[in-house]
Amino acid sequence: MPDAAADRLASAGPGRPRGRRIRTLIARGLAVILVAAGCSLVAVEVSEPLAEPSSCAKCHEMSGVYESWQASAHHTNLSGVKVTCIACHLPPREDHFAHLASKASSGAKDVWVHLFGTYDANAARATVLRTLPSERCLHCHDNLLAAASSSAVGIVHGVSVKRGDGGGRAHACVTCHDSLHGPTSRPAPKEYEEADNSFCFVCHLNFKTEEFVLGHQAANVGCVECHGESLEHADDEDHVTPPSIMYVKESVNASCLTAKCHPEPRMRTEIGHRPFYAGADAERKYCTDCHGKHRIEKRQRKWDRVSRKLIWRDGYAIEKGGEAAP
Repeated sequence: MPDAAADRLASAGPGRPRGRRIRTLIARGLAVILVAAGCSLVAVEVSEPLAEPSSCAKCHEMSGVYESWQASAHHTNLSGVKVTCIACHLPPREDHFAHLASKASSGAKDVWVHLFGTYDANAARATVLRTLPSERCLHCHDNLLAAASSSAVGIVHGVSVKRGDGGGRAHACVTCHDSLHGPTSRPAPKEYEEADNSFCFVCHLNFKTEEFVLGHQAANVGCVECHGESLEHADDEDHVTPPSIMYVKESVNASCLTAKCHPEPRMRTEIGHRPFYAGADAERKYCTDCHGKHRIEKRQRKWDRVSRKLIWRDGYAIEKGGEAAP
């Protein structure tokens, strides 16, 4: 019996101190992690007053930025939500360590520039536009695809969200939305009389609610502006006569991008068109690929759009009481 007990002590004795050391190291490691996490939470809360936009505006370099933020939709909007500086310029608060590290480094850099350096607003803006990740925007704007203001906006957002920053800066949110700090003065909105398309809607009732038509109609651009008066077309009850002006797909863009309507130099700078000109979606090449189909789905007559000759009809003749045309 004594020999057996000695054998058990000899076999178990050396292992116990090693096991205790491992458990001690694990416990200490967990304690360090918990203390660090607790300190980071406390640090985030303690530094919260420094995260207010008014705190950023205390430096004279930020006065213009602060004023432009006040004029932006991130400050004044229908929801009443104010998006602060750190919401865009720092990682989200939920990522405590990254948030604190970024806040510390950014704060130290800003203090250094304020005391000893020169603030270059254009360079700072260029850096933000080059580096700001879209995840910062999508942290709040998580319903882009479900709440698009129009089909065109939904298409642009869909492509950008799908490709993300991995598709290059051409798809980043700030590539298009590069004026998030609003102008201190806004131009007065233009007011138009609404175009009267009732003459055309007698037959083309399907266009009465089409987005493409409604947008132009509100800007006093009626059907006749693009398709001519088309009086012979309207007077022909059998609809054999084509409209005065028709368009092949390849001529659509040129008809839209005129100096009178949508000048191309201006369109290239419009937020929603920048992905289009950057080739973000090779399948969409024409204005009507995004801005409404603007076509008759079930046709009874079809003309060659270049020669304007009738090339097909469904056989129904109104002037002959519905008898099949010869």
